[in-house]
Amino acid sequence: MNRERTEDLKAFELRLTECVGHVRKRTFLWRAYAFWDLWADEVDHENYWDMLVSHKSLGACLVVLFLLYVYGILERNNAPHVITSRCRSVLQIYNMSCDDQGKLILKRRES
Repeated sequence: MNRERTEDLKAFELRLTECVGHVRKRTFLWRAYAFWDLWADEVDHENYWDMLVSHKSLGACLVVLFLLYVYGILERNNAPHVITSRCRSVLQIYNMSCDDQGKLILKRRES
């Protein structure tokens, strides 16, 4: 492989890992933000029901998340997996693959 090809592959791998990492980082930030209000609350609640009543938006979000989980929508909405699986299908043409983090895997040619 010449130098130009390897640089292109390295640039593609870098961009793919950035895309996958950015999606994962964004979902983590939303989860952290959703529960920050709960732990930052200085009011002492006697039980979970009182806490959810005082935080109506958090209670509504938890109900919606529960319904999404029950109907299986949360399992289908896995963006990093979708990105890597689509890249794998395209890279298969070029005798390559990628792992779940977006790192390229070069396969040997079958002779």
